[in-house]
Parts: sequence; C-alpha cells; structure tokens
Amino acid sequence: MKNEELTKEVIIATRNATIAYHNYMYTDREYIKGQKLYLREMHFLLYIGPGNELTMSEIARKMNITQGAATQIAARLIKKGFVQKDKHPDDKRYSVISLTAEGVKAYEEYQEYDSRRNKEITAYMDEYFSEEDIKIILRYENLIQEICNK
Repeated sequence: MKNEELTKEVIIATRNATIAYHNYMYTDREYIKGQKLYLREMHFLLYIGPGNELTMSEIARKMNITQGAATQIAARLIKKGFVQKDKHPDDKRYSVISLTAEGVKAYEEYQEYDSRRNKEITAYMDEYFSEEDIKIILRYENLIQEICNK
C-alpha cells in the first residue's frame, strides 16, 4: 500500500482530534456571561429555541441522544433556570420543555458567541488552507463519518 504510513499518521491525528473534541464537549465553559454550561447543555437550548415547547422525546430525537440523557440535561438546566417543564397542553400525560427568559437570553448570547467563533475558525482556515484544501478536509470528514456509521 503506497500510503500506509501516511494513513496511519492521519488515523492517529483523527483519534487525537476526536479526544480533543470529546474533552471540549465535556468541559463547562462560559458561553454566556456569568454562567458556565457544557456544550451539550447549550445545544439542548438551541434545539428547543425561543417560543417552542418540545417533549423530551422530541428533544432526544433532534439531538440524537437517549430520552434518559435528555431528561438528565433538562434537570440540570431546570436547576440552573434556563428551561421550564410544564404539562403538555393537549395531553397531561406528557410534559413539555421550553426556554425561560434566562434561557432565551442564553440562546441569543450563544448565537453571538457561535458567530464570533465561526468567524475566528474561518479566518484561521483561510490563512492556512486553500479552498481546495478545505474541500479535501470536508471529503475526509464525510468519509470518516461514513466509516464510523457502518
């Protein structure tokens, strides 16, 4: 195989990037002033969005996590004051989750944070990679997802 050694290096780099991403996901950060949240908690708020009421199963499906994991995240966010849990208006057997005023504020602040972060990443990518390089990176990332989903 002509690229065996180089492929091994790529696999190691991918593994290291995956570990770094995992660490990023599970480290709380101050995305919004004065509040530390985990990225998964922020994503939970983003999937609900302002003005929406979703059931736990809807949130779990959108986030591609178990309903139990969604329930745990919701409990933490309820305690922190970002979401509230109410009975479903049409079926009292179910509960719906919605953003509180503080949750809407967090949602909006994170949108600004995310926009700034994406601009930083784009500037970095533009500095170090050509458009063709970025297309190759994207093809590689899609290939890795395909391999991992087999």
